[in-house]
Amino acid sequence: MTLIDKYKTLLNAAEDLIIEDLQFMERNRVLIIRGVAPNAEAKNKLWDIYSQIDPNFISGEVLLDIDVLPAVKGCKARLFMEDPVLLVHKGPGVELPTIGKIKKGEIVTVVSRANVYWWLVRTDNIEGYCYAENIEQV
Repeated sequence: MTLIDKYKTLLNAAEDLIIEDLQFMERNRVLIIRGVAPNAEAKNKLWDIYSQIDPNFISGEVLLDIDVLPAVKGCKARLFMEDPVLLVHKGPGVELPTIGKIKKGEIVTVVSRANVYWWLVRTDNIEGYCYAENIEQV
């Protein structure tokens, strides 16, 4: 079974939800899905579907590289915990790759709440998920 077959439900959802630049390919036993979602809810839905197929994202078989349209506004927030940095992950889970860091006091844009634990945030350089407990709205 190819990864395209295994993740057909995810690909079908991506075709329905992604509004710009949808691309998918299988390379080196990894299914890469890229595109631009119209809003954070669409992006979060794709992560939810992926987690139903591969709970806790253990297999590492999918690279979900989806951004939300830059025009989507959010609210301003900042890191308030004692640690000097907060890791930003590709998706809503510590099992997923780290793509950047937020420094203590740095202002970010919260695009949406992915779930009770994870928020989708955007900085000038990255868009990803961070642990919600460490962020406060400003």
